[in-house]
Amino acid sequence: MQPLKEQEKTKLWLSQFDNRLADRLLAEKLLNSVNYCPLNEFKHSLFNLIKSKLPLRSTSALFIERELQSTTADLPPPIYKAVKTYNPRSKKKHMRAYGAAMHAVQSLTYKTQDIGSEALVASIANTLCRSNPTRFLLQPAADNVRDSKIRNFVILTDFIGSGDRASDMLDAMWNVASIRSWHSGKFINFWVLAYSGSKQGIEKIRRHRFSPRVRVVTECPTLHNSFGEDLDDMVELCKKYGVHSKDPLGWKNTAALLAFEHGAPNNMPAIFVSEKSKGSKKWAPLFPKRVTESLWQSTQVDVTKVTLNALDELNLSEISKSPRFQKSSDQNKSAIIILLAHSQGRRRVAELRRVLPLSLDTLISAKDRAVSRGWLTKTGALTLAGHKAIRLLRREGRKIFVAPDPFASYYPEQLRAPQ
Repeated sequence: MQPLKEQEKTKLWLSQFDNRLADRLLAEKLLNSVNYCPLNEFKHSLFNLIKSKLPLRSTSALFIERELQSTTADLPPPIYKAVKTYNPRSKKKHMRAYGAAMHAVQSLTYKTQDIGSEALVASIANTLCRSNPTRFLLQPAADNVRDSKIRNFVILTDFIGSGDRASDMLDAMWNVASIRSWHSGKFINFWVLAYSGSKQGIEKIRRHRFSPRVRVVTECPTLHNSFGEDLDDMVELCKKYGVHSKDPLGWKNTAALLAFEHGAPNNMPAIFVSEKSKGSKKWAPLFPKRVTESLWQSTQVDVTKVTLNALDELNLSEISKSPRFQKSSDQNKSAIIILLAHSQGRRRVAELRRVLPLSLDTLISAKDRAVSRGWLTKTGALTLAGHKAIRLLRREGRKIFVAPDPFASYYPEQLRAPQ
């Protein structure tokens, strides 16, 4: 399968950056910085996140984040209906939640049913609940919450962009008097779990009055945290060619550089997801209607070729001749590349992906392996073992490294001072 940048569709997309040559080069660099999460890796990572982060000995109710019906009220529709019931303890009538929770998956359009990523997340949650029925319940009825003594209300989503949808879901829970009472009595803890999320979106959710705990598999790579000196040029590029959209940097200026196999978020820059079909200057996005078919068709990569190209990118091609490197598994080779990239100060996700153009989950696994081998600390600093591993690989590679042109004239680069 052809790599993404070599596909005909991608070449056509890049050809639209025609104002100046520098724009085309910036666009190629931006394209190489987009991180991709295949479906199987998304399922595996979210599944493990839920099982590892939620308390083991208490029951959790899983709620699927989705877009809620807009209303003129201050709060969205409540997640449960409520009825006035007589409380024998207080001898007063109180609003009490009853009945089923809102639908986990529901289209807000009726002419054609349009379902987002909530369908996939609901499927993952349903599988998890079936395999652990005493620990997890999928959007249980109000009476089931009481009978099962649920202690955690958990909102699941694939991606936290602006944080608006997760905040709306929390507001829908706040709009239920019984849930407010459970929260006040410290019977319920609130969680938001996602595969990835932007920094501003995560911070917004944490400021909610429920003070939920937010956990993600990985922080979302964005335009703002992926580029250093090129940041201003990248922002200008996205605004210039995404001028047809009211959000050239994506919803709430998130500028996310992450796409899933099941679709691209609307927080990506408009040049990737927004189309302009009218007027003199038309624009064809790389992911029309946020469909990432061109990405998931390019996931079949030759890891050996990728790692060799990575060594060339790092100017360490001699390491490819090291017997230790050649005998390593693909996972260990990826971990070595991550180690070498960190040794050169390339620690941002976008920088790592430009060196090693694999999926985000693969990069995370490679870094985790480098940490487990003792080469890197959790913060990304090289350890003594990491420095030693690099010296050993370079020494082995140089022993049998052959110059590209063995007949080229030799001249010394450094002379000893005269005696």
